[in-house]
Amino acid sequence: MERAGTKAKGTIGGHTRRLSPAAAKSWLRHRHPEDSIPMHIVCVGAGLMGSRLALLSAAHGVEATLVGRDVQRARRALEDGALEAGDQRLASRVEVTDDYAAAAGGDVVLESIPESLPEKQQLLALLDAIVPLGIPVASQTSSFAPARLGEHCAHPERIFVAHFIHPAARVPLAEVCRPARCDAAAAARLEAWLQAIGMRAIHVQKPLPGFIVNRLQFALLREALHIVASGGADVEDVEAIVREGLAPRWMATGPIESADIGGLDTFADVAAALLPALDRSTEVPAALAELVRCGYRGAKSGRGFFTWTPEQVAAARARRDRAYEAAKALREPADRPRNGS
Repeated sequence: MERAGTKAKGTIGGHTRRLSPAAAKSWLRHRHPEDSIPMHIVCVGAGLMGSRLALLSAAHGVEATLVGRDVQRARRALEDGALEAGDQRLASRVEVTDDYAAAAGGDVVLESIPESLPEKQQLLALLDAIVPLGIPVASQTSSFAPARLGEHCAHPERIFVAHFIHPAARVPLAEVCRPARCDAAAAARLEAWLQAIGMRAIHVQKPLPGFIVNRLQFALLREALHIVASGGADVEDVEAIVREGLAPRWMATGPIESADIGGLDTFADVAAALLPALDRSTEVPAALAELVRCGYRGAKSGRGFFTWTPEQVAAARARRDRAYEAAKALREPADRPRNGS
């Protein structure tokens, strides 16, 4: 196979012509998708996750374009993210545009707009109409299944979920959910991009609402708030149990591996006695709903369950980042047991 940018040629109407390097790259990647890895990611939606994933791609040598309705706001998001990453030069390596047609040049297209199903469906249908076949169009959604996202698309077989965990630069995981009838070449491209930026694809094998991370996170949050609301403990003590008890353990052994180590017979006995007493409510916890109703939105408004100053927010994020760095030493050790199922 000829290399793009050197002697690559295209055939049009039976005639061979020499291509420019850019055209050769495009021709090569669409004619031989199985032989190429993603060279260009287009992130549509210039908010926190879209801008950070564009920067992360650029940091790993992947060409990146960020598409947003407000170019100046998109540039500021990139500059903020580059400052967080400690390399302000990164922002200049991401192309910024307000032209959605730029998605047609991507090897992978990632939608990262707010969590509104109608708006996501409308945007994905637009992208599906302009992006060449064989190119994955993925949604950075935390709740919607591929089938719902692709309802108005002509090619729903290449509409994927790729859900990243904030902060994406620190958490090397992406929840990937494929459509029921999947374009294998598009799936391979998506996972090649994830691998290129240092991400591990966590395959959600069926479209569970909330996928994996949010189901686990909100199950714990619901029980934590129930304990506080029922007078079982105050917020600070619940936080201490998680931070100083559960979290360090789970950095080394997750909840299922911890059950193995603790003894499955013991865990079964505790489950039989405890599960009927756990909170099973399906409404937003009252304390959470009341804070939001009063305009207390957490750290970004200066008050939530705790009161916050900008310095405290920065310190909390720094602690979080140090915890992720510490977790790297415990990631995928050679002596980890295999799944016995």
